[in-house]
Amino acid sequence: MATWILEDDCLAPERVIRIDFKGLNPFRIYQAVPQFLRAIFDVRGKDVYEKEFRWDNTTEPRWFFSRFIVRKGYDMWSVVWGEVTMQGNQPSDPNKDGDAFILLTGKLLTRSPENSPWARSSIYKSLRWLYFRTLYNDVRRNYMEECRIKINDLKGALEKTLGIVPEVVMR
Repeated sequence: MATWILEDDCLAPERVIRIDFKGLNPFRIYQAVPQFLRAIFDVRGKDVYEKEFRWDNTTEPRWFFSRFIVRKGYDMWSVVWGEVTMQGNQPSDPNKDGDAFILLTGKLLTRSPENSPWARSSIYKSLRWLYFRTLYNDVRRNYMEECRIKINDLKGALEKTLGIVPEVVMR
């Protein structure tokens, strides 16, 4: 089945926000991420996925890797996919410092299926192009801005949980 897809990065032009942490118990962020994703993106538990989890208990410090994905649907065409990837080292001694880094990304996907003869016709494609170009473009921009704000809110919540003081920029 043919589908017309528009994909945009919510954080363009950077594409990724990186948080570096060195301190006590970096693994504590793992337990907080699903709750943050549900609360900040305003979705139910079924829309938050733990895509990947790895833990190496044989080494010292213990290495971990995890990836969470959140799906936020807006309308019949557009959906935002946010992703949190974390990797770090957790020492077995709780008094020793560990380290971790967290990557935050987000994409806005807009899909228009072409699953009928009408949807594959040149008239429909012309009307769809005109609609997406004139009216729906502002809607998509608002979705991208909302996605960017939510990812920055997630960054702030993760930094607060880890005890990282945000930078203050004087203008």
